[in-house]
Amino acid sequence: MSNIDEQIRNALAAEDQKAIDEIDDSAGIFELVGLTFKGKQAWISYYMYFLGIVVSALFVYFVIQYLGTSDIKSSLNWALLILGCGFAFTMLKILGWQQIQKTELMREIKRLEMRIMLVSEQNQQ
Repeated sequence: MSNIDEQIRNALAAEDQKAIDEIDDSAGIFELVGLTFKGKQAWISYYMYFLGIVVSALFVYFVIQYLGTSDIKSSLNWALLILGCGFAFTMLKILGWQQIQKTELMREIKRLEMRIMLVSEQNQQ
């Protein structure tokens, strides 16, 4: 790292330095999931995980009912409900991964903005 880079980093405000250090760290999967629970759209994550728990509970109930039936018509009805829970759970997981990907993309955009800011400050001096 050159001397001018050190001068730029020292000139930045403490909160800018903290933001750069936070952004430069690569996030793991658990940190990315945690980041989806912060910000303006955190309610979406809370809602999806709540629905996931509800769908899982319904799935268990439907499986118990399916195993307890003796006639074909009832077992087919319960099997369709089980399939519906599977589809709903799959959709919730897809939406959850999209939220994680959006969070990761926003994090990368912020990282690039900070790097551009550092380069522009370096060129001005």
